[in-house]
Amino acid sequence: MTDQELKDLVASLAIAQAKTDAQMAKTDAGFEKLQAAQAKTDAQMAKTDTKLDKLTALCGGIASNQGSVAEEFFFNSLVSEPFLGDIRFNRITPQLIVGRKGKQSEYDIVMVNGASVGIVEIKYKAHINDLEQVHAQIARFKRDCPEFKHYVIYGGIAALSVPKDVSKAAKAQGLFVLKRKGEQLNIQTDGMKGF
Repeated sequence: MTDQELKDLVASLAIAQAKTDAQMAKTDAGFEKLQAAQAKTDAQMAKTDTKLDKLTALCGGIASNQGSVAEEFFFNSLVSEPFLGDIRFNRITPQLIVGRKGKQSEYDIVMVNGASVGIVEIKYKAHINDLEQVHAQIARFKRDCPEFKHYVIYGGIAALSVPKDVSKAAKAQGLFVLKRKGEQLNIQTDGMKGF
């Protein structure tokens, strides 16, 4: 290789290195812009997460409030008129918790007389799958409260909104339905049976 060829090669390598350095500088600048954009996105995401957390808490509070309204309505109605059909109850207990610590069951309302127990599961709006919960509560009550083993146990759903399909399914399953009718309680015991 001649001196001139060597000089030309070194010059072309220098030019190529300068182009590479310029490209790397552009890449570094682009990367810095990307990092800045990512930081902005992260900050926005943090703000959004905070807003979502507040919204979730608010929605949970609303749902809890709706549930409390329904529970209060049905408890007050049953205290005022302690009947399921022609069965009169003399003791009505809201939010009954029974069982050992760690294996406790909670019942929205339990009504008792000398021969019968009424277990009421309260929802703001009733759904078909809530009926399974009522049957599970009846079974748990029998297990957790053996002192009532000779009592007839009635179970049902109470809700401020009860779709017709839920009422029909409850009747077919031997459960009662309590629903709001204006400011009054509408009790449907057709088909109710003891478990």
